[in-house]
Amino acid sequence: MKIISFSTLKGGVGKSSSLFNIAGLLAEEGKKILVIDIDPQGNSTNNFGIDRTVDNFKSIKNILEDDIEFENVVIKSPVKELQSLDVIPSSIFLTATELKLVSLAGRENILINYIEDNLKHFNTYDYILIDTNPSMSIINQNAFVAATDIILVSDISMNSVEGSELFLALWKDIRKRLKIENNIKGFLINMYDKRMNLSSQFRDYCKRNDEVKDILFDTVIPMNVKLKEAELEAKPINIYCRSSAGYKSYVELVNEMKERGIL
Repeated sequence: MKIISFSTLKGGVGKSSSLFNIAGLLAEEGKKILVIDIDPQGNSTNNFGIDRTVDNFKSIKNILEDDIEFENVVIKSPVKELQSLDVIPSSIFLTATELKLVSLAGRENILINYIEDNLKHFNTYDYILIDTNPSMSIINQNAFVAATDIILVSDISMNSVEGSELFLALWKDIRKRLKIENNIKGFLINMYDKRMNLSSQFRDYCKRNDEVKDILFDTVIPMNVKLKEAELEAKPINIYCRSSAGYKSYVELVNEMKERGIL
């Protein structure tokens, strides 16, 4: 079982989209996938077509606050074509959960402790993919502590790469305090437009940047309307449109992640 957290300190870079499509490809291979959405905005939850407005809705909030039984929080196979993919959804009330966790001892370890206490369920999955929001919140730190691998996602803006540099610095300090190894394994450029000089200039900058060059993926994810349409249809790109440039790029990315030992 590998646990991969997707992160950024800048919103709108396509982090949730990347998780969505990587999860779809892995599930299509027959891998057992669990997606955990800890972003209050709930983009991953929405991408999989899960309705958070239903009565008695259970979410990651109930894990962090109530130690809920696994069977009562997991949503099985929300995408009918991908029967091996399950989701623990997000909650719009996670901001309130954050306030409750701040004063707790061991607050960064709640998620990993829950996983270890419920290994009979979590060990049935090949990969657990965690979506986070753009912050270094206590809830996000739970995702990063639990992760075997962290993937940073960036668009082609300097604000995004500066946010990644800040993430690296903040996480380094937190890791030292918590005495855990460096688990940042990849830096993904998203929303790449080869028609724009800015895209190639940004990629070249990342290749020279001491903070990210060693973890930079060779694969870039292009601007592609089919990726947006796939989210609206709640179908990962491998289900929605296999002829698209977006699909081909995600296949390349998954292969590169395998070569690096992330998958």
